[in-house]
Amino acid sequence: MNDELPEKKKSHSPLDARFASRPQVYARLQKIADMMDQAIAEGCTADEAEVRAMEQIQKLGGELLGDWACEEQQRSVVQSQRENPSAIKHIKKK
Repeated sequence: MNDELPEKKKSHSPLDARFASRPQVYARLQKIADMMDQAIAEGCTADEAEVRAMEQIQKLGGELLGDWACEEQQRSVVQSQRENPSAIKHIKKK
């Protein structure tokens, strides 16, 4: 297994532009930055700041995976309907 990150030659767009379509993720990143500023102002130790940051990053990861799952599900439904237009969406009966 190759543990090295692949080298990408294209330049990345600014984070503001990349997260424009994901406002909840951008808000979480802002919250992490604010939390770190607050930890520094409170005089937290590096260990305490790390614990706080790791908790927020885990929440961010969960939100990112949730977003990915929703997008993948929607993409899958569209593809399935395109391949078989007569297919009926399964929805919960009332």
